[in-house]
Amino acid sequence: MLKLKILALFLCQVCAFTYGQVTFSGFVKDAETGEVLIGASVVNSETSDGTITDAHGHFSISCKKKCVIRFSYIGYKELSLSLAAHNDTIFDVFLKKGVKLDEVVVKAPRYIPFNTAKLSVKEIKRIPSLGGSPDVLKAMQLLPGIQTQSEASSMLIVRGGSPGQNMYLLDNTPLIYVNHLGGFMSVFNPDMINDISIIKSGFPAQYGDKLSSIVNIAQRSGDTSQFKGSFGIGITDANLSLEGRLGKKASYIFTGRKTLFDALLYLGSSLIEGNDSKVAYGFHDINAKVSWKINNRNKLFFNLYQGDDYFNAWNKNGSEGKSRLKNVWGNWLFSTGWNHVASAKLFGESGISYTRYRLKDKQSLKATQESDYVNIFTSSVQDFSIRTAWNYNILYNWSAKFGLQSSILNHTPYKLEQTGVFSSYSQSSVNSTQSSIFIDNKIRPLRNIKLNVGLRTVYYSIEKFSTVCFEPRLNMTIGLHAHHKLNLTYMHVSQNSHLLFASGNNIMATEVWVPATEHIPPSSSKQASMAWLANFINNMFSVETGMYYKQMNNLATYKEGYINLKENRDWQSVVETGGEGTSYGIEFFMKKNYGSWTGSIGYNWSQTTRQFDNINKGKEYFYEYHRPHSISLMVNRKITGKWDFNAVWVYQTGLPYTPAVGRKVTISPNDIDENGNAAYHEALIYGERNSGKMKGYHRLDIGLNYTTTTKKRKLKAVWSFSVYNVYNRQNPNMYYYNDNATDEFRIDPIYNDNYKPLDLYQVSLFPIIPSISYKLYFNKNNFKRKEKNGNRFKNWLYHEN
Repeated sequence: MLKLKILALFLCQVCAFTYGQVTFSGFVKDAETGEVLIGASVVNSETSDGTITDAHGHFSISCKKKCVIRFSYIGYKELSLSLAAHNDTIFDVFLKKGVKLDEVVVKAPRYIPFNTAKLSVKEIKRIPSLGGSPDVLKAMQLLPGIQTQSEASSMLIVRGGSPGQNMYLLDNTPLIYVNHLGGFMSVFNPDMINDISIIKSGFPAQYGDKLSSIVNIAQRSGDTSQFKGSFGIGITDANLSLEGRLGKKASYIFTGRKTLFDALLYLGSSLIEGNDSKVAYGFHDINAKVSWKINNRNKLFFNLYQGDDYFNAWNKNGSEGKSRLKNVWGNWLFSTGWNHVASAKLFGESGISYTRYRLKDKQSLKATQESDYVNIFTSSVQDFSIRTAWNYNILYNWSAKFGLQSSILNHTPYKLEQTGVFSSYSQSSVNSTQSSIFIDNKIRPLRNIKLNVGLRTVYYSIEKFSTVCFEPRLNMTIGLHAHHKLNLTYMHVSQNSHLLFASGNNIMATEVWVPATEHIPPSSSKQASMAWLANFINNMFSVETGMYYKQMNNLATYKEGYINLKENRDWQSVVETGGEGTSYGIEFFMKKNYGSWTGSIGYNWSQTTRQFDNINKGKEYFYEYHRPHSISLMVNRKITGKWDFNAVWVYQTGLPYTPAVGRKVTISPNDIDENGNAAYHEALIYGERNSGKMKGYHRLDIGLNYTTTTKKRKLKAVWSFSVYNVYNRQNPNMYYYNDNATDEFRIDPIYNDNYKPLDLYQVSLFPIIPSISYKLYFNKNNFKRKEKNGNRFKNWLYHEN
């Protein structure tokens, strides 16, 4: 009875407080371009209660019928609105950029949830880069808890996870493959991006199906006020961006990027004397988005992405004929989304999408004799999905986000077509379905305590195997002081697909996605974390430090001795399953947010292990990408109105490797001499897996950006100068054993008279590399011409005349 009285008293207090409250909601946008501002701060000036805009720029806040709401976003003028309404109200807010010295411009950092890393597009473009092209994922690697797979790679290793445990969302649509040139560059074009966030733990219940991180990339919708664009060229690629309005209610944005060294590689290899081989490599990206604002409550989006890498090699062997190798890999993505404001308290977004990743390897021989053949190996995965998510403000201190998602997937891990002297066809293809339903509650029981309590339920089915997984999520933030917060999280996540790949830095892709089956069960992870966040000196400095522990189960990898599926029709037979993984660590990150000098410093200490029954004799070993210590230092300085300077220094513990502990002589039955005797070859005896450690990795990159205007049409132009690896550090990419310092590996037969001692040598990839790039920005006004009879410039694109 006493409990019922307490509950009734609590409900009466809630009702009393809620009575007389109204809800204001809408979108916060850039006043000039109409782009939504993601992460803008919306605060009730009287109570200091507030929220931030979501990935669509939408906000919803409850207050008294008369109140003052303050809207702010870094780099924009703060706007305070005195609001009075008797009913819930929907309206849009437009913020202007602060460009004059006497304007009050927001300098404090926008609120970023715990365990979520963010870098603005402006910061990414300032970071010095190899080749002069800014890279989204490489910039992410400067943040604590996020490491690189290998030098110059854009693949992410997040808190001890693998590259295949990261979910990449492009406007809430999963993108399966995200790298070019074996990880040298990512597929994301910065010109297309509005906002980027990467969640390392404490996933909201809306997200799942990957164990390590959620990389959420919101694309821009295009300028609604005018036509504009940019063109850039560097030593690696050229890029083009166009955007503008379509009629009165729609806008578009298009970006494209293409490598420049395709023909140069082909020409260079052709001019080498005595070389019968020619090679060419290139890639391209195409992004397009159309946004249509039907009315103030409904908006439609249409997205397209297509990107491919292609490696070609031609070889002429005289009388033996001509051979060719063609390797192509990449993505297709189509999606459409619908945002609907049902009321001031209810907002939803829904969408349909199709994505496909495929890897195709074609080998052909055209001989003078009758021995022609063509081998085509293909591996692919296709995903057709439908989703919907709704956010409802139940009470002033309680909101709930709920929804569902369903996918039909087709995996073809192995497909081999052979024609010619050897003709055959074999394919292994399987369909699966996955559906999930979630609810995420945001509750504020006390003024200084915020709770996110959620549950995600996943149903997965493939052939005769099906499973249901319940994934609880908990995220609690405690306000210790106005500028100090403590955060605790726990989450359980499952993943119903596995990425198989051979470790190393290869130009040609070898990644193959395989589905979870009865013999290769879904992987899962449980992670707990604790973090402290503080702001100092009027928010000039932000500091976040934390610790985490992650346990991973049912991991999968290639069995020892296998590096691909090209020769294995029964692909499940080469997969090692049942792996266990553990990762725990401490992270520290401090950032200077404004001033003449800005920048950040990050440090991470971690321990990451793996264990499989049939690898390393069943004993636990260090993960292939285990780096206990990682440090990053980034500095930015605005020198003048035209010049700015940027520098990045990174240090990481060297990667582990498996050392040799002895040598032995083996018989080679396939190497027979004229007398019918088998040759003897030398083989190394290796010790425990990953028990050795390479030299530490570190380098310094610097960059200068010069902003100017062209003389004739007064176009904005930016010259970017950068130097990668300034002090020419020879960082190890791999180790190998040899009897000399050349890169020729020993494969000769062993005889008594040619025995030589072996030493350990390293291979380094990138020395000091200077780069330069040029980018030109233009708009409609730059192309107007004055004539005696008036302006004769007409363009169908602007829908004028």
